[in-house]
Amino acid sequence: MKKLLIYLKPQRRRIALATLFMAISVLCDLMLPTIMSNILDQGVYRSAVENTFPYIVKMCVLMLLIAFVSLASVIAGYRLTSRITTAFTRDLRSAVFHKVHTMTFEEMGRIGTGGLVSRSTHDAGTLAWVASMLSGNIIIIPIMFFGGVALCFSKSVKLSLILLASVPLVIVIVTLLGKKITHLWEISDEYCDKQNDIVRERIRGIRVIRAFNSEPHEHERISDATHVMAENIIRANTTMALTAPVATFVLNVAVLLIVYFGGRQLQRGASLTPGDIFAIIQYVVLVLNGLISASFAIIMLPHAKVAAKRICEVMDAAGTADAIAEENLHFTGKIDFEDASFCYEGADRAALSHITMHIRPGDKISVIGGTGSGKSTLVSLLLAFRRPTGGRVLFDGRDATTISRKTIRRNISCALQKSMIYSGTVRENVQMGRMDASEAEVLQALDIAQLSDFLAEQENGMDYVLEQSGTNLSGGQKQRLAIARCIIKDAPIYVFDDSFSALDFLTEARLRTRLNEQFAGKTQIVITQRVTSAMNSDCIFVLNDGKLVGAGKHEELLEACEIYREIFASQTGGELP
Repeated sequence: MKKLLIYLKPQRRRIALATLFMAISVLCDLMLPTIMSNILDQGVYRSAVENTFPYIVKMCVLMLLIAFVSLASVIAGYRLTSRITTAFTRDLRSAVFHKVHTMTFEEMGRIGTGGLVSRSTHDAGTLAWVASMLSGNIIIIPIMFFGGVALCFSKSVKLSLILLASVPLVIVIVTLLGKKITHLWEISDEYCDKQNDIVRERIRGIRVIRAFNSEPHEHERISDATHVMAENIIRANTTMALTAPVATFVLNVAVLLIVYFGGRQLQRGASLTPGDIFAIIQYVVLVLNGLISASFAIIMLPHAKVAAKRICEVMDAAGTADAIAEENLHFTGKIDFEDASFCYEGADRAALSHITMHIRPGDKISVIGGTGSGKSTLVSLLLAFRRPTGGRVLFDGRDATTISRKTIRRNISCALQKSMIYSGTVRENVQMGRMDASEAEVLQALDIAQLSDFLAEQENGMDYVLEQSGTNLSGGQKQRLAIARCIIKDAPIYVFDDSFSALDFLTEARLRTRLNEQFAGKTQIVITQRVTSAMNSDCIFVLNDGKLVGAGKHEELLEACEIYREIFASQTGGELP
């Protein structure tokens, strides 16, 4: 938890002020019982023998002023605490968000999307309570406890012992309750993650669920996760709720004993006055109220620890942060894979095995293969999403591991296999490729991507609003929009990872013709399963089960590569040569 509390450092001045205001408020509250005691002893009880009304009015005005100071201090303290808590939560969530961007795919997979969401929302909210306690509220507990005990002793040592005897009992009970609920919070948070994952899957796959009438099964899945989460939360909250009644019971017993023994001392003619007994009772109430606040803090601490542990799982992730400084390099487009291999964590065999490929500047090459042949893994190595577990990837003869990831990605423009479309306008989605692109450049990119006809049909043109994930676009329109985003970025290397699969052959042919015109002299890498997308390339690399089984032009591969011949025959209906 200490690692996360550093986000409170920028708020140190506000914390000091909030603590000061809350301390003033508590001190004012501690003064009021003594003044009430004086009103009773020197005002009310002496009113029969002398005129004490002016004294009573004077003391009441003093109490009113003290109460006003206390109220003003509390308002100022809570306003500052609110700002501190909001700023802490903002900075913590921002840090988690930025850290997620640097995490490896394996680290993301271990935690899961739902877990990442709940850590930046639910868990960050739990730690906001810790920030609230540390930014002023925590000072209330020691001042109220020690101040109340000291003032009790100033009135009566014997009656104060009753208060001291009740304190350990409350602490023991609260500690036992706190230990009991730690495990409950861990389980509830775990199933909160599962619930988020299921809801996310359900929303994204709602069409498939409805198409197969799987709603009852999905309801059962989320119902199971919700019931387990709710059961543990209810048990934890029920256990927490025992704190107040237990403390209140101890308080009432303490007050009863103080009244009883105080009354006996009065009968024996002790120096104790009725006003003193009243003041002691008020101090007992204040002290035990402080204990109740401390009890809730002790009870909530296990939940805060669980939340901090879960957030630290994200913050402590190794990630992909570059240890290499970004350089102002401009690649020529030459790429070499030298005996490159890659194996996913926990996998039985390598996804890519001993790949050797040489791509010259300005080459138009294709990588073809069936599902699971390693094509997308090759793109991941190329874009430095992952590093080879064996061999090397070189740009212009320089090992990619010696170049920062930002430098590599600045020199590569890509349209990835999954056409990610963001909520916003068509213009905004294209400009993600280059934020300073002009309107004319955006229109040109959209025209090359064969989207001009679509835009002409829309009343708002490039300002046509897209829904989240592009749900108001067809599969082909999504791919073409992703290609337009790729086109608008000026780079020496362009990668199209299965980016033409949803296009009809005529549209693809037009698009490829425009791309060849636009990117003449630049390196183009097309990852595909279609022979028609690859056959006109300068060189075709054939992958099968993670291995390079063929390389050459279309005609050469038809003669020399059996896997390529099988792909060609299956897609064209032709006979194997």
